[in-house]
Amino acid sequence: MEQQLDIGRFISLKKQELGAENSDSIAKLEVCTQSIYRWLQYCEYHYVNLVETATEPNLRFDRISVYRRGGETVPVRYVYEANIAAFLNSLHALLDSFPYLLNLFIPVMDDPESTSIKWHESFIKKYKGMAFYDELIGLLLDTTFHKVKGYVNTIKHKHLIRISNQWNYLEFEEYTYKQPFRDAHGKITFHPEIVTGENVVSFIESCHDELIPKLFNLCESVVHFKSSELSNDL
Repeated sequence: MEQQLDIGRFISLKKQELGAENSDSIAKLEVCTQSIYRWLQYCEYHYVNLVETATEPNLRFDRISVYRRGGETVPVRYVYEANIAAFLNSLHALLDSFPYLLNLFIPVMDDPESTSIKWHESFIKKYKGMAFYDELIGLLLDTTFHKVKGYVNTIKHKHLIRISNQWNYLEFEEYTYKQPFRDAHGKITFHPEIVTGENVVSFIESCHDELIPKLFNLCESVVHFKSSELSNDL
């Protein structure tokens, strides 16, 4: 994840728009952007720990016996399982906070605390016609995003998803997610799909190297749209 997100641009542009340093919307936006920044740091922390832990030598020792690395109080299995869950939980929280950020930055709902502000077609369509709309829909339809949601919803509401050590790599045993499709009328529908035997580290690498930058690109497009609007108003 070499790309970086200048989250402060949301605040500076909102202040420029409102012509004020302090307002309720700016205060909410500051808290939201700070949270997003923290979630990003948590993702990076857990990603690095997972990659450093799920090495072939560690996985082989883990298969042979209850292996505990020097200086650690728990077996290596707990270390990689905890970092998998924590990375995907943090990523889910990061992604799910974006609609709230978007509505604070470019309001389409009068009540910023409305439960309708979420990754749902009815909310996303309120931005139709704006330059970043296609990217917004693209993220809503992203398969990796929905696999993250499926994983996190399963471990939050049902049970932990077992991780199988295959000696030199890790696999998800099985979980279900909702795969988005467009029907013949263009409406988005969801069909249940099962993930089984997927390489865990490869999946998390795709989240880290592709999904998070996709969110960054969307944020940049939203910021550019607002900046252009403000320039045109001058």
